[in-house]
Amino acid sequence: MELNDILQQSLLKDSTVVAGHQGLNRKVESVNMMDAPDIMNYLKENQLLFTTAYSIKNRPDILLELVRSMAKQGCAGLGLKTKRFIKVIPQAVIQLANEMNLPIIELPMHRSLGDLVNETLKIILEARTEELHYALDIHRKFTDMIISGKGLFEVIDRLSKLVHAKVMLLNHRLETITSSPKFDEVFCYQIATHINEEMKARDLFFEEKLVLHVQFSQYKEKHSATLFPVQTNTYQKGFMVVFKTISPQDSTTNLAIEQAANVVSFELMKLHALEQNSRRLKNEFFADLLEGSYSSTEDIANRGRHYGLKKNHQYMCIVCKMDDDNHFTSGDDPMVLYSDSIYEHLETLLRYYQQDFILFTKGDLFLIIVEVKGFGEAAEQKITANLQEIQREFLDTFFISLSFGVGNVAEQLVTIPMSYQEALDALRSGYRLKKKLFIQTCHTKEVTELLRTIPSQKLKDFYLSSLKDLAYSTERDKQELLETLSVYIEKNCQISETSKELFIHRNTVIYRIKKCESLLNVDLKDASHIHKLRTALLVGTFI
Repeated sequence: MELNDILQQSLLKDSTVVAGHQGLNRKVESVNMMDAPDIMNYLKENQLLFTTAYSIKNRPDILLELVRSMAKQGCAGLGLKTKRFIKVIPQAVIQLANEMNLPIIELPMHRSLGDLVNETLKIILEARTEELHYALDIHRKFTDMIISGKGLFEVIDRLSKLVHAKVMLLNHRLETITSSPKFDEVFCYQIATHINEEMKARDLFFEEKLVLHVQFSQYKEKHSATLFPVQTNTYQKGFMVVFKTISPQDSTTNLAIEQAANVVSFELMKLHALEQNSRRLKNEFFADLLEGSYSSTEDIANRGRHYGLKKNHQYMCIVCKMDDDNHFTSGDDPMVLYSDSIYEHLETLLRYYQQDFILFTKGDLFLIIVEVKGFGEAAEQKITANLQEIQREFLDTFFISLSFGVGNVAEQLVTIPMSYQEALDALRSGYRLKKKLFIQTCHTKEVTELLRTIPSQKLKDFYLSSLKDLAYSTERDKQELLETLSVYIEKNCQISETSKELFIHRNTVIYRIKKCESLLNVDLKDASHIHKLRTALLVGTFI
């Protein structure tokens, strides 16, 4: 309640404001009486202080310090009984109060401080009670809308009528959920961009209220808007944009918005739970698909139709992983938080950069199945360019490093698991080379498909006979030798390039290569030996 409203009440009508008139709109939340100079240690924000000034009647310096402390603390005002212990309020005190916009009120002599305090508290409590009844009534009406199945639009539309302003509801990605009235897509994009820029520029948290100045598409002049956070849980938030400037003293409007935000938050939590359940079912279906649980194209098409899979269409599988997640363990809250956040932003960016995609998760991997038509070098370059843009967005905006493995095109639905395995192999190949922020494409389709026609045991025998003690060793030294050999062959037997890739001295590379030649009984200057080892290393990626 504002101080000016309290001064209009019966017991205080005879009061006179002698200073700080510009502060009469200060909010009053409590009342206190002063009977000792140390009251300054107990002052509270929005508190109205009454005193006879008995304890400081001969200390005008204390009165100056009291006014200064009250203004600094954000108190509502100071009520003084004059002509008893303090005859006249010193001019220096009045001047300071005017400078600091702290109201000083001369209280009527015929009213006791106790009566004044009790009456003021009664007025505040009555106002609070009225506000509480209003809040409960508004909350009940909004809740009834949701329970009766009317949805978020009806809540936002009712709020718009209550506050006499246009209202827009955004999700935590600043995408429009609903609005009253309906806005065109261009304006929705403009307001989301504007909010994002403002929040970055001011370094604000999502919990803070934000006043914006926006321009509607159909008007030249700018209009004020206030952004209110809708709190739900740790990683699912929304925002309400009310297109008007809302004063903190406008309790009715603020209460209506607060109650609408509470109801909307529960509805968003419900929608989020449904979305999570739907995502879980999708993950389970595609996990079964990738693990080869379906052998019929017809069966895959029937079950996958709900998620966008189409019979007789070609698809490519892309595997994505966050590079630096080793400090999390499966099931940790931070890991869940990161995973959900990455999934949602990845989905948003894919919608912008890539058409016809299906996104799901498998363990700590994000899987993207992309529909391809007339796939060739140009189409592959476009997909790679899109993935690079997504990498850049994540790194620049969220400081998250993502890497991608890209498989070959699956000509039929039943061969999608093969494309997935190729994408996974490509991703692992990049990590084996200790890369980060990479896009590894599988270019060995013909050789891989040919090798897959060979019985598994024969491939294992070839791998073991070619790499001998390096094949399945768990010893660190031999694992380092195998890694160095793999990079050395990939870099076309260039010592310097291998050294740079592994971040080791060139002499270390030379030593390890000689050691490999000795253990494997090969000459790495012989092209036939290199070709055999290259094939063995390729076999090792999928046996």
